[in-house]
Amino acid sequence: MNWQKNAFGELFSFIGLDSKKPAKDPKGVSPFFFAGTWLYHDQTTNREHELDIRPNYDVYLDGKLLKTVVEALDDYGITFIDRFGYHLIIKANDYRPISIYDEANNETYAIIESKKIKSCE
Repeated sequence: MNWQKNAFGELFSFIGLDSKKPAKDPKGVSPFFFAGTWLYHDQTTNREHELDIRPNYDVYLDGKLLKTVVEALDDYGITFIDRFGYHLIIKANDYRPISIYDEANNETYAIIESKKIKSCE
């Protein structure tokens, strides 16, 4: 019955319950580095949008929850994938996120400011 053991092992590793594999630690990237409320301007619609990333990696666009999962994470970027398979990529420098790429619109937007910084001024 070796096939059952392998099948169950694959099932549990697929859903994240395989205790043999260590959890991924993307070079110690803090979940707070990308967390914040980031504003950007869409030239096409001439609207300002608010992208809110929570420390648990929930993503809100203009107050509405986007159903996403983290696909990749490192010191200079985080890639989310939404339920339709489109990527949302946040690029950063050493200090903060600086741009947002929305694959659904095939557009890159510069982050113009953080709402949190704006409210502290």
